[in-house]
Amino acid sequence: MAQRVYATTTDYTTFTDGDTTTDALLRRASVVVEGLTRLAVYDVDVDGMPTDPDIDQAFTDATCAQVAYWADTDDVTGAESQAGPTKIGSVSFGGSGASGGATNTKSAAASRLAPEAAEILANAGLLLSAVSHT
Repeated sequence: MAQRVYATTTDYTTFTDGDTTTDALLRRASVVVEGLTRLAVYDVDVDGMPTDPDIDQAFTDATCAQVAYWADTDDVTGAESQAGPTKIGSVSFGGSGASGGATNTKSAAASRLAPEAAEILANAGLLLSAVSHT
């Protein structure tokens, strides 16, 4: 079966009030959304796409929110979040705290998930358990 893609570039442009993106990022975001909802129960058509318009819209919005998050963080894979703070002289970048010494406790996979996408899916009843974004 071909990979389902839940949003189009037009959907993304509408969702983000004018930002543009590529089909490749929408496909990647659709994989993330599908992974988050793999245990959800909803009616689908022969292609596996949601038949309920509200559920379909939740998939579209969550996919767009995921791509927007990647645009904001410039980190599609979550790898950047694992780098930790960078220090040049007395200036520190990337840490959280006055000394810049805090460490990231999230995995790369958790760091790449958009909190807004998870919230959209949860509000639509598509997430069976809480997704941690701490």
